[in-house]
Amino acid sequence: MKLLVLTHRLPCPPHKGEKIRALNILKFLATRHEVHLVSLVDDDNDLRYVDQLHPHVRSLTVQQVHPRLRKAFALSAVASDESVSSRYFHVAALQRRVDALIEREGIAGVFCSSSPTAEYVFRSRHATRLRDVPKVMDLIDVDSVKWRHYAEQSHAGSAWLYRREARYLAALESRIGQQFDRVLVVSEAERRCCDSVAQDRVTAVPNGVDLDYFAPSVATSVECHPPTLVFTGVMDYRPNVDGIAWFVRSILPSIRTAVPDVRLFIVGNRPSKTVQRLASDPGVVVTGFVPDVREYVARGVSIAPLRIARGIQNKVLEAMAMGRPIVATPQAFEGIDAEPGRDLMVAGDEGEFAARTIECLQDQAHADRLGRAARARAEQCYSWSKNLALLDDLLPATGAGPAPVVVQHTQRSLLADAVSRAS
Repeated sequence: MKLLVLTHRLPCPPHKGEKIRALNILKFLATRHEVHLVSLVDDDNDLRYVDQLHPHVRSLTVQQVHPRLRKAFALSAVASDESVSSRYFHVAALQRRVDALIEREGIAGVFCSSSPTAEYVFRSRHATRLRDVPKVMDLIDVDSVKWRHYAEQSHAGSAWLYRREARYLAALESRIGQQFDRVLVVSEAERRCCDSVAQDRVTAVPNGVDLDYFAPSVATSVECHPPTLVFTGVMDYRPNVDGIAWFVRSILPSIRTAVPDVRLFIVGNRPSKTVQRLASDPGVVVTGFVPDVREYVARGVSIAPLRIARGIQNKVLEAMAMGRPIVATPQAFEGIDAEPGRDLMVAGDEGEFAARTIECLQDQAHADRLGRAARARAEQCYSWSKNLALLDDLLPATGAGPAPVVVQHTQRSLLADAVSRAS
C-alpha cells in the first residue's frame, strides 16, 4: 500500500516518548508498505538524523519552521475557533506539498501521529478522495485531558488558556473519531479517557521497548558508585520539571537522612532554568543531553516522581528492560502492565516515596530482585513487534517492504509560514 505517514515532529532522534513511538511504528509499517513520510521540524538539531530514516521510506518531506515565530502565530488562535496546537503544527506550505504528494503518488492509506496532523487530511484539497482510503490516527495520549489537568494546576490566566485548548482539542478528537477508521492510544487508561470518540473506534496499542538495546548486560563508562538515583526525560517538559523539582525539594532531604552520600543524576535534553537550579545542590548532577542514557540508568535506582502524567512512561519501560529497581508514583505507573512490589515500587506520597527509595538503596538483594522481575515483565509485555501486530489488521500489508529509493524534500520557512495558514 502507498501509505502517507504524517508525524508532527521528525521521529529522529528518538529521545522522547512521542518520537520513540513514531519511529518504531514507522519501522514496522515500512516492512509492509511503501511509506511516504511527512514531518514538521522545529528543532534544527533533528536534521542531523534525517539519514537514519532513509532505509524506511520511499519519500521524505520535511518542513522546517522557526519555533518562536510559530508559537507567536499559534497564540493568535485564541481569537479564532481553532486550537493553538493545530495552528502551530499546520503550515500552509506543508499542506501544499502534502496535497502534491497525494496526487503524485496515488496515496492509498493514511497514518497520522498526534491529533494536529489530522488537519493535513481535513484541509487537503483531496479531502473527499481521502474519505475512501483507510485512515488510522495515533493520538498517543489524549491531549485534551492533559490540558485539562494543566488547567487544574495553574493560575487563573494560564488556566483559562489551558481550558480553552482542552475544549478545542476535544472537538478535534471528536472529529477524528468520526472521520478516521481507527484511533489508537497507548494504554487502556488512555482509552477510558477518550470520551470524545466512540469507544468502538479506539484501540489501546501499548508502547514497546528495544529489549536488545536496553539490556541488563549493557556496560557503562560512567563511574557511578552507589548510592545513586537516576531520573531521565526531556527536561523542559512540564511534567518532568514539576516531578523532579518536587522530588528534590520534598523527598530527597528525607532520603539523605538515611543515606547521606546519595547522588541524583537528572539526565535529559534541554534542562529548564528550574532544573538547572537544582544542580546548586552538591549531590545533584544535571547532565543535559547525553548520547546514551543507558550509561546512567545502568548504575542507579531509577525514579519516576511524576505528579502529572499521561500514557505510558518510556523512562519506566527502559529501566525495566535494563533490570533496574524502580520507584514510581501512581501517576507514572498508570498504564504500565506490571505488579507493584514485585516488578517495581509504587509510592503515593512523599514519605512513602522516600521510604521505598531508601529500601532500594540500602538493600541490594531487594533491588536485584526487583530488577530481575522488571526485566522478565518487559520481555513478556513490551516487545514492539508483538504490540504493533494489530496494525496489520488496520492497514493490510501489501508486501512492498522497505523502499530502495528515497527522495528527500527539505524547505526552510520562517516568517512566511509564521504568518500564513491554509485557507
